[in-house]
Amino acid sequence: MNKKSALTLGSIGGVLVILIIIIAFIMTGQHKTNSQSSSTKLPKINQAKVIKRIDYEFFNDSGTPLKYFENSDNYDDSVFVDNTKLGDRSLVGVVYVSAFNSDQPNDVGTFSFFKEHEIENLTTKWEKDGNSFVAKGYSVVKDTGKKYPFAFEFNADYMILQEWYGKDIKI
Repeated sequence: MNKKSALTLGSIGGVLVILIIIIAFIMTGQHKTNSQSSSTKLPKINQAKVIKRIDYEFFNDSGTPLKYFENSDNYDDSVFVDNTKLGDRSLVGVVYVSAFNSDQPNDVGTFSFFKEHEIENLTTKWEKDGNSFVAKGYSVVKDTGKKYPFAFEFNADYMILQEWYGKDIKI
C-alpha cells in the first residue's frame, strides 16, 4: 500500500468514526436542537400529603390556622367561595351559607358540618407551568350526604396558594 492509498483510507476511516460518534450522540438524546422540545417530567403528586393538608384546613382545632398556607398575609384575597373573594368574612360562615343556602347558626365555628377525613373524588393535576398543581374534590355534609365541591392550588412543596369552595369552581 502506498502513501497516497494509506492517507485516503485513513481519511475515510476518520470521517466514518466521526459520523458514528455524531449519530450515537443524537440517538442517545444528548443533543437537542432548537426545534426539539425539552420537556421535563413532573414529579408524581403525593395524594396522602394533599389529603393531610386539606384535612388540616378543614378540621384543625389546634389553634394554629394557616399552617400550610404559603402567604398567610394574602389569605383573604386567595380564598374564594362561590367565585367571590372571601375578604374579611368568616370562611366557615360563608361556606356554611353556600352549602346549606341558609344563614349560619351561631354555634358553627368549625367545618364540623362536614364528615371528618372524608374527601370524595379527589383529583390532582399539574398546572402547565409546572410550578403548582390543583387538587379538586368534594367534602361530604354530615346530615345529608350531599357533596360540597372544593379546590386547592398547591406549590411543589405542598403549601397552599389558593382555595376555592362552592358552586361553579372556575380554575
